[in-house]
Amino acid sequence: MDPLSQLLSSVRARSASWACLDARAPWGVALRGRPSTFFIHHVVSGAAWLSAEDDGHALALTTGDVVVVPHGRAHSLRDRTDTPVVALEELPGVRASGDDRVWRLTLGGLGTETRVTSALVELEDPFSAPIVSSLPPVFRLAGAGAGQTVLVEHLRLLAREIESRPFGSDLVLARMADVLFVHVMRAYVETFGDEPSHSCRSLELVSALRDPGVATAMGLMSRRPEHPWTVASLAEQVGLSRSAFAARFTSLVGEPPLGFLTRMRMQRATTLLREGATLALTSQLTGYASEASFGHAFRQWSGMAPGAYRRQQHERQREPRAEPGARPEPSESRLRQLDEPEGREARMRER
Repeated sequence: MDPLSQLLSSVRARSASWACLDARAPWGVALRGRPSTFFIHHVVSGAAWLSAEDDGHALALTTGDVVVVPHGRAHSLRDRTDTPVVALEELPGVRASGDDRVWRLTLGGLGTETRVTSALVELEDPFSAPIVSSLPPVFRLAGAGAGQTVLVEHLRLLAREIESRPFGSDLVLARMADVLFVHVMRAYVETFGDEPSHSCRSLELVSALRDPGVATAMGLMSRRPEHPWTVASLAEQVGLSRSAFAARFTSLVGEPPLGFLTRMRMQRATTLLREGATLALTSQLTGYASEASFGHAFRQWSGMAPGAYRRQQHERQREPRAEPGARPEPSESRLRQLDEPEGREARMRER
């Protein structure tokens, strides 16, 4: 398995919604925040502006551009930065074959025409892959590389499936979600560095991805965090000496191999706890010998006991769905922040 496949193998699409937007100026549409969702927009023709919630910057888009909002952040698309917007759910349009997941929308006035194809892909556990959790809040893919070309071809296929709804289109759309996600990540790695919004964490991880030995080790730990990995066993897997592997991994990834392994275990643990797994099962599936050792590690990483985190997540699931534009709960945001290098430093200061 190639390095990118190894790193992304733990991420799956849970569900997806699709939209084809035909708009004439003036027009504007707002998309509410959706946790764990990849928003992918392809400007088929015309031009648009994308503005993310609480961000003073607007991103200009033109024909052929693909823009991605990877962490479910609320945002808007419009013809001008000052045009009022209407929530997507309130727009008049046709939901193909009565399917709430497939929308064909027409809006706006009599001005310049713009066509946009959008995919809203909800991922099961996006933070299980470090390269996904490191993505910037918004990024544009506008290059001409092979990854970009194939991605655009799939987005055009998506538009045809939505428009004509031929036999088998339900199956095509259902399976296209995973494929689109992988193509976005491939194009991102291929064109990395063209956009100024990339974080230092992204820089480290993409550099590591381009090193075969380090990428293989990252993939092994991402896919099998429960395995009793050691620096020596990982070095043996990638054909390097222990010292050379440890130095190269730390230099490229920004943390030692076993620090990376702990993050992979904790990210799997949060998923298991959200799904209601017992502490005993979570300990076993994350490679800890006992509930006590797992509980200590989880508190060190998140600042709260695993049982308390599980109860908190269950309470959140019983709460009404957030209104359009609402932010994720502070607890979830905090856990994400704790996984960033700056968050780890803040966590140490809090202690």
